[in-house]
Amino acid sequence: MTARGLLLVASGCIVAGIVGAWAIRPSWHVNIPSVQVTPVEPAAETPVAAGSTLWLLSIGVSRYQDADFDLQFAAADARAIATALEHQGEGPLYTAMKTLVLTDDEATRESILGSMERFLGQAGPQDVVVIFMAGHGVQDLATGSYYFLPYPATPQNLVTAGLRMSDFDEMVRTLRRNVRGVVVMLDTCHAGALRLAARGFVSADDLAARMSVGEGAFLLAATKPGEESKEKPELEHGAFTYAVLDGLQGRADADGDGLVSVSEIFSYVARMVPRLTDDQQHPYHKMEGTDLIFAAVPHDAKPAASLPPVVAIAQPLARPTGEGAANTIGVMEFHNLRTDPEHDWVGKALRVVFNTELNKVRQLQVYAPELIDRTVKVRGSDQLYTAQQLGIGRLVTGSFQVVGDAIRIDARIVNASTGLQEGSDSVEGSLNDFFDLQKKLVLSMLRRLPVQLSPEEGASIETKTNTNVDAYRLLLQAEGVVEEPKPSPSSPAPAAGPQSCLGKSIWKYAASWSGAAYAEGADASVAADVRQVLEEYRRALEQKDLDHMASLYVSFPARQRDALRAYLDNAAGLSVEVVDVTIAPRGDGIAVSYTRRDQFVDKGSSKPQRLEVRLTKILVREDGKWKIAGGP
Repeated sequence: MTARGLLLVASGCIVAGIVGAWAIRPSWHVNIPSVQVTPVEPAAETPVAAGSTLWLLSIGVSRYQDADFDLQFAAADARAIATALEHQGEGPLYTAMKTLVLTDDEATRESILGSMERFLGQAGPQDVVVIFMAGHGVQDLATGSYYFLPYPATPQNLVTAGLRMSDFDEMVRTLRRNVRGVVVMLDTCHAGALRLAARGFVSADDLAARMSVGEGAFLLAATKPGEESKEKPELEHGAFTYAVLDGLQGRADADGDGLVSVSEIFSYVARMVPRLTDDQQHPYHKMEGTDLIFAAVPHDAKPAASLPPVVAIAQPLARPTGEGAANTIGVMEFHNLRTDPEHDWVGKALRVVFNTELNKVRQLQVYAPELIDRTVKVRGSDQLYTAQQLGIGRLVTGSFQVVGDAIRIDARIVNASTGLQEGSDSVEGSLNDFFDLQKKLVLSMLRRLPVQLSPEEGASIETKTNTNVDAYRLLLQAEGVVEEPKPSPSSPAPAAGPQSCLGKSIWKYAASWSGAAYAEGADASVAADVRQVLEEYRRALEQKDLDHMASLYVSFPARQRDALRAYLDNAAGLSVEVVDVTIAPRGDGIAVSYTRRDQFVDKGSSKPQRLEVRLTKILVREDGKWKIAGGP
């Protein structure tokens, strides 16, 4: 199977839905053997196929019909990108190079879309397409639509003269189906567009941060939300473009092999842009899947004469220090590679079980998934940038496929400071062996982390279980971690249930859950109140007292009651243990994280079950009592 990918390189303003059909992933067969763990080396680099052509459409608008929007270097940036790549057709990666440059009044909505269709549309299955656009990106406040501003676009004619990003996205998707890969570079978040605010438009500065990329997608945003893309007179280029150009000249070739991979150009630009802008502009980046060799370093590589040497203006770049940065980790939801919504819950379950097992390792500081998710929602940023802001050193992410009663799980360790994949492992087997599979995968991933398991920790993780997958799903539904499996597209959708209380919570605590008994320094009376709430919660479960359980929550909707009833009805002789509790202040409430262990006999199979799950809840004061604010 030919590996294909979509690389997104953006300045952080306007990357609306430019998400093609991600690939660059290994295929796997449905005939799955017995349970096994297959170690995989850190992301291999995929070279461009021999005989391929590099196609470049480079667009830059410095001079606008409305002079208020004029920029200094956008057109120069577009021409410089073309110059930097012009010799790729003579190198080891490509046999030909095709270039079309549109600057200033040459760049109209029609010429851009027409060039994508007629010029880039000639690219073949082994070819790589590059699209560079520098200019302004704006949002229409009335419609919510996002636009790239070609030369003739004004507030009065934006709908007809502006390049709507949904149209651009559709063209990228069309191209993506016919070529080996598409590289999109957008430098669009400049201060001039902010003058549109009084006319019903604002600079679009956060779409890249909100993008959701999948397997095989690569994203570099040159600015985080709220920042501007800087033009630097002393560089005669924008800082973002300068870093890309300098990296392509060889400075990004970290291993000295004469080739620049996606991860190398990402890492270089992410390090260089803050140095070039006195720490005012901070790229963030996402990377999932196999690395891709992108360009060859020219034989006579040296920075262009017009570019001052970086070392003359570079400032020391701060780096995380101490053991804590190395041992902090967060777990992301695993992506379902198949379009079968009935198995979407597995991705959330995998996140929960990984979080539960990793919390057993005392040398690791494991961030609660709820903290990561709520920070993403509140700040409007992506997972990598959020991890950097929270001080998380590494992320665990991955994907899965369920075919019949077989499952394959792929997990990856990503360095949060660089966005680079440090290793990946896979397991395959029966869905009935879900828990044994994930334990093997957790142990395999732990061997790639700078931690040493104690004999007790290793034994706890290695212990096999006969946990019933359906029973575990019921538990997660009862706790609001997962929803009921979605019906297939041909099935009618059920009526919407009550909204999640948890989804409305604002999580502000900064502690990472390291597994200590109770948070150090916690007020003794607060700790006692937490113990009392958790004990009532535990007792209500064992006694299967739904009314008592409901009294412990701020809101206990019918959907939650029904899910809990289904779980309790299936659990004969239920005993519940709540251990490893940590607490931390959260504004006017408390964030509580704990491990819950349930033992019972499954009524469906008549087999004993032992379920273990780590959960996080928010407790708030209501009518003089602490109550649980989080729920499904």
